[in-house]
Amino acid sequence: MNHYVLLLLFLLMTNSVQAAEDKAPTAPEGPIEVTSQQMEADQQSGTVHFTGKVVGKRGEMTIYADKLSLFFVEVDAVRKIERLEAEGSVRVVEGERVATAQKLQYFQATEKLVLLGDAEVHQGGNLIAGDEIVLFVREDRSLVKSGKDGRVRAVFLPAQEKP
Repeated sequence: MNHYVLLLLFLLMTNSVQAAEDKAPTAPEGPIEVTSQQMEADQQSGTVHFTGKVVGKRGEMTIYADKLSLFFVEVDAVRKIERLEAEGSVRVVEGERVATAQKLQYFQATEKLVLLGDAEVHQGGNLIAGDEIVLFVREDRSLVKSGKDGRVRAVFLPAQEKP
């Protein structure tokens, strides 16, 4: 997993639900650590799968899932992450920001991050929820979709004046 993936997850939570904070977002720093009950790497297919109580950490950000898969592609003789997928009780925590879904997908080339299945992003009392939350990072734009019979839900608390 590279720092761009965790940075994008951080950006999802800072751009999708704006808190009454004045500080600018910063990228997580330090080493990336992934722990799980099992890891399977396939050099031929360019994949690494972590399964069983997966925890990925970098700085203050932590990703929890049942399964985390990294898909690599070779570009100019360097292996880079093409996409990342997390499945099963996905939860991303960074400070008071928490995103949850059944599945998370990140596409490196298009810088698109997708939360699927009961997707929610919480920050303080603010909330956005739907069947699917899509973040288009390059465009600084997000889209929240509902299922056929569902509805998008948003709760925004007004900013509190500071004394």
